[in-house]
Amino acid sequence: MIAIFKSGRIESILDKRFKRYILYILGEIVLVVLGILIALEIDNQNKFKENSKKEILYLQSFQEDLRKDIGLIKDQLETKEVLSAELEKVFREYPDLPKKDEEELLEISNRLSAVAGQNIFVCNCSTFEAIQNSSDIQVIRDFGLVQTLFNYYTHLNLIVAHDDLTNQYIRDIVEPYIFNKFEFRTIDYIAQWYENDNRKSSVKLSDVYADPEFENILIGSRDRTESYLYIYKKALMLAQELYLKLEERINEEIK
Repeated sequence: MIAIFKSGRIESILDKRFKRYILYILGEIVLVVLGILIALEIDNQNKFKENSKKEILYLQSFQEDLRKDIGLIKDQLETKEVLSAELEKVFREYPDLPKKDEEELLEISNRLSAVAGQNIFVCNCSTFEAIQNSSDIQVIRDFGLVQTLFNYYTHLNLIVAHDDLTNQYIRDIVEPYIFNKFEFRTIDYIAQWYENDNRKSSVKLSDVYADPEFENILIGSRDRTESYLYIYKKALMLAQELYLKLEERINEEIK
């Protein structure tokens, strides 16, 4: 085709038909431009297919991370819901606690032992970190889904900060009080040892429960457990919402 244009151009020049010569030149330009556009379109289609495959892999990886996160969050919630119920029960009974005998108070101490448990939640953030470090976030073309991803992982940062503060409170306030005042009597096997040992403390549990400092710890622990439940329930809601959106997006891409 190009050879024909060249041949015609030469003939036009020889015949001094300049208008036809210009038309031949324009025809060559159009052919070159069309070739470039076709090549670009093919390249764009290849990139689109490649990004689509990469997007599906990322979305599936996010789902796997979320499955693990949801399981961990549910475990944490289950433990803290039991503790929250126990703290609320003890708080309601607090005015009558000093009147109970040592055996009843020891039972309560054992149930409250979880107060000293520190929260350790490690999210499965490997996919999110990988997609940020590689700048591949652009392969996810659903802006709403990207926003939901950032909302969830931003909330996980809030959980980490909350857990750090709670663990510091436990280390600085709760543990010293329990270990100094209760003398490890909140732990079952230590309690058995304590009951059979001659080195019993002169401090009675009834005196400990009558201590205003214990009331402060009880209130602080209850409030922190309630905030813990709120934050983790929201995390579970965000995780489940994100999981469903990922599932919808994967199904759209596969179709």
